[in-house]
Amino acid sequence: MPSLRTPSPPLSSGGVMLRALRGPDVPAITEACQDPDIQRWTRVPMPYRESDARGWIAAMRSRENAGEALEMAIADADSGLLIGAIGVVQLNWRHRWGEIGFWVTPEVRGAGVATTALRMLSRWVLGPLGLERAELRIWEGNAAARMAAEKTGFVHEGTLRGAVIDRMGGEHRRDVDVYGLLRVDVAAERAPERRAELGGGRVPTGLVRDRR
Repeated sequence: MPSLRTPSPPLSSGGVMLRALRGPDVPAITEACQDPDIQRWTRVPMPYRESDARGWIAAMRSRENAGEALEMAIADADSGLLIGAIGVVQLNWRHRWGEIGFWVTPEVRGAGVATTALRMLSRWVLGPLGLERAELRIWEGNAAARMAAEKTGFVHEGTLRGAVIDRMGGEHRRDVDVYGLLRVDVAAERAPERRAELGGGRVPTGLVRDRR
């Protein structure tokens, strides 16, 4: 498996930049991961300490070198300050697919940061990185993540019933929604007029979602 590196120059759009995680991000990561929503919808340790952030960054370096995963900071493009994290958390090179995970800090929610970051990373994953499929696994009840998925063209493909235990709800099990985006979907959105002509004027579903 090839080693992985954060794109250089960093991916950037709409005031949002995806850059490498680094040591000075540890306090911001630690503070962000105290948020109840990040704790509920992700697998971050509970309680979350600075040692967890340092360990995460160190582990990611090893996984990048092994070609197993690649995670980046979502940062303000002007200040460079961390406002979230996003990455390919699981990779299958043989079948050329990767699972994406992300979170953003409470202060920027509702401003389109997650949507912008997800659009940038998914198009890079299905372009320069060379994957054919990007996948999201979103826990039941995480409406904000579902909205970001649909706005960026991901298609809801099914539900894994009772796939996870609710971390905030004892032994209560939650369903997990699976969303997928293919390289051919991204190619289609780059030439919607041509695809509409070939399909008798019908625009692909992913593009309709992307325009809402």
